[in-house]
Amino acid sequence: MIARARLQPASTQIVVLIAALALLLILAGIFSPGFLTYSHMCTIVYVNAMLGILALAQTLVILSGGLDLSVGAVYWISIMVGALLMLEGNTPVSALAVLFMGAVLGLINGVGIARLGIPHVVMTLATMVVLTGVLYLTTGGGGHGRATEQLISLSTGRVFGFPAIGLIWIALTAAFGILLKVTPFGWRIRALGSNPIASSCSGIRVRQIQIGVYVLSGLLAALAGLLYLGWARTPYPTFQSGAGIGADVTLKTISAVIIGGTMFAGGRGGVGRTFIGVLILSVLYSLLLMAGLGEEWQIMLSGVIIISVVGVYSQARAR
Repeated sequence: MIARARLQPASTQIVVLIAALALLLILAGIFSPGFLTYSHMCTIVYVNAMLGILALAQTLVILSGGLDLSVGAVYWISIMVGALLMLEGNTPVSALAVLFMGAVLGLINGVGIARLGIPHVVMTLATMVVLTGVLYLTTGGGGHGRATEQLISLSTGRVFGFPAIGLIWIALTAAFGILLKVTPFGWRIRALGSNPIASSCSGIRVRQIQIGVYVLSGLLAALAGLLYLGWARTPYPTFQSGAGIGADVTLKTISAVIIGGTMFAGGRGGVGRTFIGVLILSVLYSLLLMAGLGEEWQIMLSGVIIISVVGVYSQARAR
């Protein structure tokens, strides 16, 4: 009975998320008759797979009780570095170097937070600012380099008409879903997010878990960057005045995670819900585009979603 009582709210939330996604799809189909075709739905997955992988990284961090504001910056620097390295034509070595760089950047975040006691918001924000400066100095705000044909084939390939990068996103979501549910590392991530003091008292090596989570976040961000590079073929950096590199995509990852029900309190939520959250966000963005509204409206929508969902959640907890 206790187990059933605990599972009931989570099951209800998933049903609500699926119902909301279905409603949005119906509305989109009414406004655009071709929206619900298999081809167009594959296109939505194709375009948003990188956001899905980044949101997966953000989910792991938020579940542990943290927040990664540098995930977008790591994503973009991976794109830029990958493009430059692939001028040599060696895809495996270049890809491994980019993934290693992403893991190292995540390690720096983790060590700063776990070992030096720097608040996660301050540490990851500082990393974003530093990476923005590095990109300005090294590229001058422009893109250099190009993806190799092997990477382009991977990112643009299809399996029975379904995007290969969509399958990678689904596979990663399933893998991390299993990790969170059945492995000690996954249980410790949730325990840390729920109550870090109790986790420490129970013998969990809190610092190691924190570092591990940020390393995974950096690794996933680098992977998403590589896939985007293959998708776009050449890097197109988005330097925004007054904001760090990748700030817009970072905001979108947080929105997707929040829509999925993984809150900043940590411990509760999951990557499966984030998967649905990304799909909901993607359809909402598509509706904005159909209405003739651009990127700035997407950013505004992301902010409104975060404020609204967290506000509702906070009020519900207070009652």
